[in-house]
Order: sequence, then structure tokens, then C-alpha cells
Amino acid sequence: MKRLILFLLLVNATIVISQNSDTHTSFRQITGVLIDENEMPFPGQNVIILGTTVGTQTDFDGKFCLTIPNDILVFISLPFCFEQITRQVKSDDTHLILQIGKKKRKSERAMIKWSLVSDKQKLDFQSIYRGNAYLKAQKSYCQ
Repeated sequence: MKRLILFLLLVNATIVISQNSDTHTSFRQITGVLIDENEMPFPGQNVIILGTTVGTQTDFDGKFCLTIPNDILVFISLPFCFEQITRQVKSDDTHLILQIGKKKRKSERAMIKWSLVSDKQKLDFQSIYRGNAYLKAQKSYCQ
């Protein structure tokens, strides 16, 4: 009986801790535009937050919008044909202009930084995007 009570207390404490971490995360909106080498908008392309299943598509004008956490390192990826564009979203970024065929070095640097993110950080990141705070924030942004 003592073991059962101890087990229930541990499970309850774990649930409370995970709920508290979920509610303290604040979110913001990041917008962007995807253009081709002639600076024409590139519609219908996927924009994915690395490490999650969260993403969106560029609209007819090549624009996109994502809801991201304020205090966590975020990387976005645009898997485009044979070339993948990857960018680190900095804490002060509000709008990104991504151009197909340009700035490959930024993609390479971002992929190197992404590979250095620990597995635990990636799991924590995934749990944020599955949490209630994200679902509520998502309704407030990018509408």
C-alpha cells in the first residue's frame, strides 16, 4: 500500500511539473516570405519547424506565418526540391525573407547548429508544441 501511495505521489508531481513548464512558455508570431532568384513570390511551399510536425505553406504571395516560443531556439526548414533552406530564427526576428538559391551558407550554418542541439532539448521542444499553451497561442497568432 505504501508503494502505491508513493507511486501516485510521484506521478502527480510529474504531472504538475509538466503542466507548470507548459504554462510559462510565451509565444510570438514570425512571418516571412519565400522568393525566387528573380525576387518573385514562391507560393505553395512547406515551411516546417525543425524537430516538430508543425508547419504551414506559403500563400499565393509566398508569405507564411508561424507561432513560435519566445525563449527557445527555433529552426525552420523549407524542403524545396533538391535544396533545403534552413534558418535559425533569432529572438529578435519578426520577419524573414528567404530566397531560393541564395545564402546557402546560412542554411549550412543553421544545420550545423541544429545538429548540436541535444536530444533532450529536442524532446522538450516537441513537448512544447504538443502542449495546451501552444494550442491556445496558435489561435491568437497567424489568423
